[in-house]
Amino acid sequence: MLDVNIQIQGFHRLYFDKRELKAAIRKGSREVQKEARRLIANRAVSQPGEFPGMDTGEMSRQIKTKVGSGGFYAKVSPHKSEAMGDYYPAYLIYGTKRGLEKRKDFITEALANKRGAVRQAIRRSLVKAIRAV
Repeated sequence: MLDVNIQIQGFHRLYFDKRELKAAIRKGSREVQKEARRLIANRAVSQPGEFPGMDTGEMSRQIKTKVGSGGFYAKVSPHKSEAMGDYYPAYLIYGTKRGLEKRKDFITEALANKRGAVRQAIRRSLVKAIRAV
């Protein structure tokens, strides 16, 4: 989760252009999506504690961004495709009782890697979006 707080003083009324902020949130979520795909792009067998390796690329293609109905939040997550029998990302992230040890969570790490850039982009968009009336 990424929180951005801004305090504004000295204005009686403000005009807020929502489009600027929504565009920054969409762009930021796409950056996190790209980073998550990059983290699992290594074509090798992964070891426990490493990021999952890529075999067919199906999991990478299924990392999707969903923007909330109001446009003020976005979620980046791997989805299940028809090619996957079970929800394979869960096996990799959490491991199994039958010996598949868990791998490093690439979505959480992608957000951590891009947190500063996304936060700055949202702050810049807020500065553009707010106008004194």
